[in-house]
Amino acid sequence: MARRRHRTRVKRRPYRLLIHVFDSSTNIGQQTLVTPRPGRRIRFIRAKILQETSEGRFLLELYFGDGPNMITYFNKGIDILAVPDSSSASTRVFRRDLGPRGKRNEVISGRFRGFAPTVPHKIIVEYTEES
Repeated sequence: MARRRHRTRVKRRPYRLLIHVFDSSTNIGQQTLVTPRPGRRIRFIRAKILQETSEGRFLLELYFGDGPNMITYFNKGIDILAVPDSSSASTRVFRRDLGPRGKRNEVISGRFRGFAPTVPHKIIVEYTEES
């Protein structure tokens, strides 16, 4: 007797890439970059920072949660961006369902390490929200 092959169809989640453009603060304190909708998780895809005026090199920490810095919660760190003088920098791009994922209702935060710029920079965060 021949066996029947049975294949289960897996329904993939809808994939909606969300983009949030944010003006950075001009201090070295924690700043909330992205807040998910209630009950959702953020899956990080990519971040880019644009420095429009020549002010020097800056380091930007990206991490999940609302802690004061990435060193406090090192296991929630996403990346540290080194922004060259009068230029831009970006993180690596994560493929679908492979980027770092936060907990439910957990925000993405950022903070300048060392000294802060005097002029706000543009921070562009690409992410998806999952249930």
